[in-house]
Amino acid sequence: MAIILPKQVGTEEGRLLFQKSEEVKTFDEARAIVASLKETLDYYGGVGLAAPQIGIPKRVFIVDIKNTLSYKEKYPEGEEIGFVAYVNPSIIEISDQKNKDFEGCLSVIYGSLFGIVERADFLKIEYFDPQGKRHIDEIRNPFHARVVQHEFDHLEGIIFLQRMETKDFSKLLWEEERDIRRIDKKK
Repeated sequence: MAIILPKQVGTEEGRLLFQKSEEVKTFDEARAIVASLKETLDYYGGVGLAAPQIGIPKRVFIVDIKNTLSYKEKYPEGEEIGFVAYVNPSIIEISDQKNKDFEGCLSVIYGSLFGIVERADFLKIEYFDPQGKRHIDEIRNPFHARVVQHEFDHLEGIIFLQRMETKDFSKLLWEEERDIRRIDKKK
């Protein structure tokens, strides 16, 4: 597979972002999707990416949380999660403890718009890895939990703007220099 510019909200291709995804039928298919997701995320940056964002309406997403300088500054107690692929995931438990923080999305104005979203601090998720092994993970790192919830929402046809409270729309941030299309021009 190849690097795919994430589909954008407000475009014909982006309509897929508002549809519930279908389960992956084979792990060969899952591995191919994961490879394309990883290649795209590595190219454009970010901490997670879901199959619908690259035009594939399947229940697969990846997370890649590295211990970067900006991550350490914002989350000094945060741990490096690394790369995890979630195939046919189900969130089976979610905490009542919540936090609010800014989120962005590679499919919303090319990753340059950020809004405040409330998310659960902890969750339990059941999923398969690309080799077909079943996992049940308790995610206790609030940032990791936020990323998983954001990507899982993509599989349900929900984008972060739909999770925002009306009063928080006045706090939207647009950072033009983060537009991922600039990466293509640099390379």
